[in-house]
Amino acid sequence: MHYNTNEGKLKLPEYGRLVQRMAEYVVTIQDRAARQAYAERLAFIMERMIPKGQRAQDVAHKIWDHLAYLTNYQLDIDFPVEIRRFEPSMQPQRLSYPQGRIRYRHYGRLVERAIAKLRDMPAGTVRDQTLLLVANRMKRNLASWKSDNATDDKVAHDLSSYTDGQLTI
Repeated sequence: MHYNTNEGKLKLPEYGRLVQRMAEYVVTIQDRAARQAYAERLAFIMERMIPKGQRAQDVAHKIWDHLAYLTNYQLDIDFPVEIRRFEPSMQPQRLSYPQGRIRYRHYGRLVERAIAKLRDMPAGTVRDQTLLLVANRMKRNLASWKSDNATDDKVAHDLSSYTDGQLTI
């Protein structure tokens, strides 16, 4: 029996083994015009394999770069775009995960930041209106987290404990 695990590793797994075999075959075609036509059809197939939501403006450039990579840059055709060296091992930088502790995680970091800004605001109508908006957001977050416990008293208590009694409703 023949299993794909016995074959070599896929260069670009998102296109699959069949596209890789077709890319290996296109290099072996002797007639340049036939090779060009086959490569264009293969690029069309590769483009259709990318979901519509993920298609970017430079998708054609990406497809031709990938095709050249799949053929180890040995494909002798007239590429419609300038080929850039593609390195699949290039990984994006790792995003740092926030390390700070959130006091009440069900309210979230944005509510915590808004409360910190409210502390620094001078007393007045703007601060009172903003405080009501933040309290409303807190109540909605609490309701989505635990719907049976979303009361005004709970929000007022949590807001007071957040600010050590500086802000109250």
